[in-house]
Amino acid sequence: MRSRTGSGTRLLWALGFRMARTRGGSTHRAALTMAALLALTTVWAVVAAHTVHDRRDARMTARNPVPVASAEAQARWWERPDEVGERAVSVIYVRPLASATAPPPGLPRWPRPGEAYLSPALAEVAPDRYARLAGRISPAGLADGVELVAYVNPPQGGFFDEVDEPTSFIGAFGSRQHGSFFVGSHQFDRGIAELDLIVALVAGLPVMALVLVAARSRSEVRERRLLLLDALGVPARGRAMVVAAEAARPLGYGILAACALAATVSVTSLTLPFTGYQVWADDLRAALGWLPVCALGTFLVLLALSVAGCLVRRRRAGSAPARSAATTGGRWPGVVFVGAVVVAAWGSEYRGTVGKIAFAVGAMAALIVLPYATARLARVIGARLARSGGRRGDPAMIVAGRWLAARPQALARLSAALVVGLGIVVIGQVITTQFAGPAEAARSRYQAGDGTLVQVRSRNVPATAEGFVTAVGVERVLRYSPEPGRQGLRLTGTCEALAAFGTMTRCPVEPVSVESVFTGLSPLGREVFATTDMLPGPPVAVCACAAPAEGDKTLFGFLVVNRDGASGVEVIEQAGYRHLIGPMTAQPGQSWYLGSAAQAAQVRWLLDFALLGIAALAAAGALGAAGVFIEQSQALGPLAVYQTGQGFYRRIALYNLALPLGAVGVVGSGVAALLGSLMINLGKGGWMSTALLATGVAVVALCALAVAWSCGRTTSAHAAAWAPRAD
Repeated sequence: MRSRTGSGTRLLWALGFRMARTRGGSTHRAALTMAALLALTTVWAVVAAHTVHDRRDARMTARNPVPVASAEAQARWWERPDEVGERAVSVIYVRPLASATAPPPGLPRWPRPGEAYLSPALAEVAPDRYARLAGRISPAGLADGVELVAYVNPPQGGFFDEVDEPTSFIGAFGSRQHGSFFVGSHQFDRGIAELDLIVALVAGLPVMALVLVAARSRSEVRERRLLLLDALGVPARGRAMVVAAEAARPLGYGILAACALAATVSVTSLTLPFTGYQVWADDLRAALGWLPVCALGTFLVLLALSVAGCLVRRRRAGSAPARSAATTGGRWPGVVFVGAVVVAAWGSEYRGTVGKIAFAVGAMAALIVLPYATARLARVIGARLARSGGRRGDPAMIVAGRWLAARPQALARLSAALVVGLGIVVIGQVITTQFAGPAEAARSRYQAGDGTLVQVRSRNVPATAEGFVTAVGVERVLRYSPEPGRQGLRLTGTCEALAAFGTMTRCPVEPVSVESVFTGLSPLGREVFATTDMLPGPPVAVCACAAPAEGDKTLFGFLVVNRDGASGVEVIEQAGYRHLIGPMTAQPGQSWYLGSAAQAAQVRWLLDFALLGIAALAAAGALGAAGVFIEQSQALGPLAVYQTGQGFYRRIALYNLALPLGAVGVVGSGVAALLGSLMINLGKGGWMSTALLATGVAVVALCALAVAWSCGRTTSAHAAAWAPRAD
């Protein structure tokens, strides 16, 4: 008995493998291969992202200082923020207090006074700003390859005498308090959970659509074979073996291709195209241990879906032809769609973390189920086409309408990728505007200044001001200081420096009010006197006299007039780091610009992972259309006795595919507009491009016409060669 059972099992597996090589199954095999390739690539991307994030956290923990009491300190460590272009920098001032103290991770030794170690990314853009370059920080001391960090040992011997923060006294490295250190370069970081959400939305959802297309491609041919096996007495388990054997080889090819891709990108450091984020090869190789698990899990899941897609049936009685749920009036897609939209609408009103998750889940569910909800629309369109063709005596319209009414699920498969893609593109466009709008406004103000006004702050300005002012030029520096006896600031500088801020009635040598000196303000003057960005308090006096030396030390600083553009700003920065204690510079609109630019940059992560989604949608659309072509050409073959001209079959394809697919495009654009509006409400801003929606409808219409033309041509060729034969 065991031998007979074993022989039967081998026979069924052999039958399945042979079916996988039959003529006409290339579309099904290609769909399964692409589904496996992109599904495993997406799963691997998520697993690799978590591995990279964990290793990044481990490196950050290893370099974080451990604060101790001053009497126990082995070194000094003090962080100050800086900016380079659109990005924030962590400038770490360090100095060992004992010769045996180990340097921070990533440094071969402590920098000597007047030296700096820079991250490679920072060394490329600002190698001379902070101090003499001693070398570059190795990966062991960096969170990632794009981080901007500088370790500086200041040239001033008494530098740390002005640093009174308790956390500046450290005993070792390895603190787990991530939020307290390297704040400058990581102030705009987002959690890994948000990356998972992006992957699920822009990559996971399209890959699911592709898997669905692959599982159901060439379904009618396989269903007839399975019905024959059923008639021969093969049990459900045996039929499942046949389907699994047929799908195993193409799925295996896709899995192997994805594994090869993962191994290839792990050989060298990978730079993502839109964000420019660099992923180190060592981090990717650390995730390779999970690749066999991911590969096996993805293979088994896709194999199970392939089997389920063929074997799951609605039980029916009698010998009437099987009818799909869409044909027999199943209402679940419409109910699920309405429920998903309600959940998304609730999430857009509730907001917060829970609201965002609810919106994402509702939007994903609505886009997934929409093609199946439109299958009922296809049945209605098909019935009306058939009736209209009967009245007009148009056989092409009759055939197309009856075909569509009998098989509306074909439209669902074909439109799934287009509908999902349109929804994702519209939501992504809205998200982009929500971040890019404030960034552009801040950028406009920041660039309008062109670096002509630079604020400089530091510790103990009265003691260090002379060297800085001399280095920059006394004729273009104003100092601001607390005005004695008043709540406000005094601006002091030469008459030439004061004249840059407006039209002066006189050059006062004693402190007087701003109004009594300036009859009109220049653009620089309006930035200083009409806004609150460039000064820590209101200016109440100006004069060409000595600056006060007493008062709140946080209210001292400089305003530097710069006429040399970006190079002049760099000179000011360098002078600050040579002469001041922990200088920080700012320009009008810079703080808003940095935050907005960081948020806009985070949106580019969506574009990086959308590449997987676009590939999946393109494959789903192309392979779904190809599957429809083959099924159409085989089923319409008997019409060869009536007509073999391409025009007749193209008209059938036009009515059967192009017309309903265009209708689905209109419905899909409406749903995309609805979800985009909910996204605008969720984010309290942004805008939706009507041009993008119109373009989406046009693209769907053009795809529909292309599908119809190709289908008509293919069907005509098959019809011309058709002959009655057994199946």
